[in-house]
Amino acid sequence: MTRRVVVKVGSSSLTSSTGHLDPAKVDVVVEALAAARRAGDEVVLVSSGAIAAGLGPLGL
Repeated sequence: MTRRVVVKVGSSSLTSSTGHLDPAKVDVVVEALAAARRAGDEVVLVSSGAIAAGLGPLGL
């Protein structure tokens, strides 16, 4: 039976101390979710990191 796993990741889990998106932190989350998928789980990611992700490209 497939499990549905809902993971909520806050901005502070995805950003550096300056508030910008931290690719290394994103990689850690992605690897964990990918491992769950490989194990057969259905993964739903909920993140409030969208604003943080847009700050750099917008020059803010």
